[in-house]
Amino acid sequence: MKKHLLLISTLAITLVSAQSNDALKREFEKQNNKNNEKFDSYVAKRYGANKSPEVLKEIEEQRKSLSGFDPSGKPYFLHPEDMDQIKNSNSDFLQNGTVTGLTGSFNGENIKYTIFDGGRVFGGHAFFDNLPGRITNKEASTMNYSAHSTSVAGFIGARAHTQTLTINGAPRTINFQGIAKNSTMDSYAFGTTTLPGNTSPSTVFQKIITAQPKISNHSYGSNVGWNIATVNGANAWVWNGVYGSPSTAMDLQGTYFTNDQNYDNIVYTNPSYIIVKSSGNYFGYGPDYPGTSAFPKYYTDDNGTRVQFAATDTLPTTNCSNGGDCIGPGSLAKNIIVVGATDIITANNGRYITASDVVHSDYSSAGPRDDGGIKPDITAVGTSVGSASTAENTTGSNSLTVGDGTSYSAPVVTAVIGLWTQINKQLFNNAELNAASAKTLMIHSAAEAGNIGPDPLFGWGFIDAKKGAELLVGKSNNTVIFNDESLTSGTPVIKTVVASGSEPLKVTISWIDPAYQLPANLSWNDAYNNRSSRLVNDLDLRIIDTSNNTVYYPWKLNPVTPSAPATKADNTVDNVEQVVIDAPVAGRQYRIEISNKGTLTTPSQNYSIAVTGYTQQVLATGEVTKDNGIVIAPTITKDIVNVLKAPKKSSFTIYDLSGKKLQSGVINSDKEAIDISSYTKGIYIIEVKSDKDVITKKVIKE
Repeated sequence: MKKHLLLISTLAITLVSAQSNDALKREFEKQNNKNNEKFDSYVAKRYGANKSPEVLKEIEEQRKSLSGFDPSGKPYFLHPEDMDQIKNSNSDFLQNGTVTGLTGSFNGENIKYTIFDGGRVFGGHAFFDNLPGRITNKEASTMNYSAHSTSVAGFIGARAHTQTLTINGAPRTINFQGIAKNSTMDSYAFGTTTLPGNTSPSTVFQKIITAQPKISNHSYGSNVGWNIATVNGANAWVWNGVYGSPSTAMDLQGTYFTNDQNYDNIVYTNPSYIIVKSSGNYFGYGPDYPGTSAFPKYYTDDNGTRVQFAATDTLPTTNCSNGGDCIGPGSLAKNIIVVGATDIITANNGRYITASDVVHSDYSSAGPRDDGGIKPDITAVGTSVGSASTAENTTGSNSLTVGDGTSYSAPVVTAVIGLWTQINKQLFNNAELNAASAKTLMIHSAAEAGNIGPDPLFGWGFIDAKKGAELLVGKSNNTVIFNDESLTSGTPVIKTVVASGSEPLKVTISWIDPAYQLPANLSWNDAYNNRSSRLVNDLDLRIIDTSNNTVYYPWKLNPVTPSAPATKADNTVDNVEQVVIDAPVAGRQYRIEISNKGTLTTPSQNYSIAVTGYTQQVLATGEVTKDNGIVIAPTITKDIVNVLKAPKKSSFTIYDLSGKKLQSGVINSDKEAIDISSYTKGIYIIEVKSDKDVITKKVIKE
């Protein structure tokens, strides 16, 4: 769908006021009465005298879903498409409390999101009236409310509201409910403005620092290739790169640039900041775009003057004409999460089943970064989705909109991460996810989309809220490794696991990398399609089959041919690495190694790791761990760690990361409390031995 191309308002179904809503209600009532009369006539013809209970039930269900009649007089019916983004992303399993191992439902309680967007969110919208104080605007009250900002807030956390609308001539029932309907949100504009109480303007980067956001959404970006503009009162194509007649064209699509450096600096300095950003809506823009061949084409000279291309000039290629390379600067940073858009999944009752269920939205900008770095990181539904809207003034209004864009898919991912954070806090003593752990969890749990492995359209796949929640539960019961760890420069971290053989053995790591420092006065030749890695600390992930020393490598993309399937080799550009063995041998030991090239910029580098597809972890001594129902909790504590359900007379031992024994004892009850309050802050290993089993678990002393 490319209705968004001309940036017109025909996608919005706006209910301007209560008065307009009343008029619509009267019109809908007239339509309903008329359709009921037609339906009664249809029932008489269709069913005759058959009034069995089964037929009566069928008639009643059809009446409830009746939408209208085609020109031949045949009725057609509504097929509910409620909560498209919620159901497609499996977020409803979290909202409804139906994830095994979790207690209660998760709708964003005590989770605050921060929105940086085109203006103020209209907090007075009826979609946010389920709880007081859900929206806090941080900009001056003289700033207009933004329809776009309000929509983004709605995707994150609108309360439930179902309405039937006519879209492109067809009826559709939409539930406008967001994913985290009991959350709160702070609202900032991404533009440079003077915040209340300040005397000087702040850029968005300054605002991020001021806001100190735990989880923030950024549905904005830049188009540095072909774009639509109005020139001399008419639609025209304008090339936003540099051009030299007759055939020299360069652009910043795919280029790691100043804004990327800024985002990376912010997150590296504040690793708890989870920043989610849209990838852009510019795939396929350019002279080849259907229906625009008559548009005049311009480029901008060094003086900022638009110059029409000559008939003899060779035009720059259409954005992403090679299948990728049309994400603009600011959405190519290493330490943020960049989101692309997909169409609504309509098959399988809205549930993901296979990769082919996920369809790339034809406008969603694709990667990778010019050095081959995987962008976008993830995708979510963003096309033909409904949300809140408002009049763009200082009064605001209760309006609705249905539209397309990565602006609408990004807040889905933002909201899901908030629910994961809520779950993590419940399971692990109020601990929150950080930027690295959120990305690791998201990527490790992603559903496959597009090519096997990562690709430039879908990144690592399609967001799966339920799978992410299940991984957190797996961590809590010792069946999944999901930890924040640290690598000392030059000293590999090694783990050995026994493969289950029933699923792939999969390991994912991510880390917050120092910003790549761009040289001063960067030239076009240096900026355009520069393949030099923007990675600073290059960590390496490998899995080794201990029976034959076969080495398994991580995924990587080729920026020259982005649409080619990902390969497995040494990855020198991504601060995410994932190694997958599709068919590991059941019962065989595999060694996981995390190391680094060169010298780290600091003595150590923190990273997050997730491991699935194993049944047991092997200790350095060669002993195999099992859980057999034994639980060690909490894993983050200031004082007490409990060993639960261990057989009496089992023993426990506590080690530091160097392997030094610190404490040991005997377990005499079903809940044995171990006091570690005297230890310094850090990571420790607790080992529990019974007659048959040995289990180990890392705990963090705060």
